[in-house]
Amino acid sequence: MKKIYTLCFFLSALLDIAAGQEWKLNYGVSAGATNSIYLLENISSGVGRSASKTYNGQVSGWAMISPNKYVGAEGGLAITGLGAVLNQSEFGSREVRQHTYWLQVPVNLVAKLPLRDTSNFFLKAGGYAGFGLFGKNYIPDSYSGSAKQGFSFGDSGTQKGVDFGWNVSFGYKLRSGYLINLGYQRGLRDLAPGQAAYEQRNRAYTVGIGYEF
Repeated sequence: MKKIYTLCFFLSALLDIAAGQEWKLNYGVSAGATNSIYLLENISSGVGRSASKTYNGQVSGWAMISPNKYVGAEGGLAITGLGAVLNQSEFGSREVRQHTYWLQVPVNLVAKLPLRDTSNFFLKAGGYAGFGLFGKNYIPDSYSGSAKQGFSFGDSGTQKGVDFGWNVSFGYKLRSGYLINLGYQRGLRDLAPGQAAYEQRNRAYTVGIGYEF
């Protein structure tokens, strides 16, 4: 019985602490650029596959709930452009730019360092799930091979259409609500199509400007 009383007292104390917090809900939007490349691993002998960086864009929106001015939890939606320049691939040794566009659902924990003027530095870290929307291969006009410009998501397509991974970002929010942030995201799922002789994962650096209401 004593243990039950102790547990009830502990739960009651937690509820009192939670009730005493001034929970705050904020919304935000941002837009920016991505610098992305494929992480290629376990390439079979005799298979030519290499990539370099390309640039794309990102737009996002989020909602953040905070019990105080130091921490918060955030969820959102983003349309993120990724891809890479394929230096060696099914297109041969000719550079082909591949852009892919994803609907991403990030969930992050947020740590804040408030300053005297109510601006703050912030650090966000968490995970995301991504769903392929569409993609495109930008093939040089001089290319004369049989590979096509078309792109499709799926196990039998150009690459798999479901991704997940982790992300981290650091930024500064002005007193007025405007903010700037730098981030990095790393896919954990192998997106190479079925029967591929290599593994391929997304990764990208991001930079954005936005506004938090």
